[in-house]
Amino acid sequence: MRILPFLSSLLICLTILYSCSSESSNDSNETDIENPVTLPGKPVGILPANAETCSDFEEVPGETDKAIIYFSWSVADNTSSYVMEVFESGSKVNTSTVGTTSTKLTLDKGKSYSWTVTAINQDGETLSNTFSFTTPGQPMGNFVPYAAEISVDFDSANHEMTITWVGSDEDNDPLTYDVIIMENGITLEQYEDLTESGIAPISVSIDATYTIKVTSKDNFGNFSVSTQSIILDN
Repeated sequence: MRILPFLSSLLICLTILYSCSSESSNDSNETDIENPVTLPGKPVGILPANAETCSDFEEVPGETDKAIIYFSWSVADNTSSYVMEVFESGSKVNTSTVGTTSTKLTLDKGKSYSWTVTAINQDGETLSNTFSFTTPGQPMGNFVPYAAEISVDFDSANHEMTITWVGSDEDNDPLTYDVIIMENGITLEQYEDLTESGIAPISVSIDATYTIKVTSKDNFGNFSVSTQSIILDN
């Protein structure tokens, strides 16, 4: 005889819970609309000139085997700071965090380096393409290959992406390439020891992020890594 009062109380509780849940969901949606995620823009390297021997430098007093190299890059929208990283044959040699679009760094003369800039804000970060250069002076051993310049063409009608690259080496050594293509962080295609500078078109998805990684290798065991990310949309 007390079932009906019990059911009535249960129905009231469920109604209250649903109402609270709906209000919470609405509040969350309103918060997302009021505070949309805005990632930084993508920086573009200016100095040192890509795939060249740099001319903007200073001598280091008392150290004839060193040079102070000037770095600069374009302003990236919605950015609070930048992280510049410099590599030699895949090994990181320096990380600099700055609030401006330029900095300088003392490096060995007669070597090839690659570098990237990451733009950062409170919502996330955006990585630049990879750039490379050679410091002035007599070569210290065999030069590391320049980081490959990657180009991506998207065929929206067939949902295909064509990837090509240009590799070079200060010593004019013959180069081979390892290529990894990732879709939303998962490896989609992988190639090793390519002698050509491109691959056949691959099928891709709209609204996906693709990362292309090209490793340029010479026959002395030196290598450089170039990375480029692209978001495909309509």
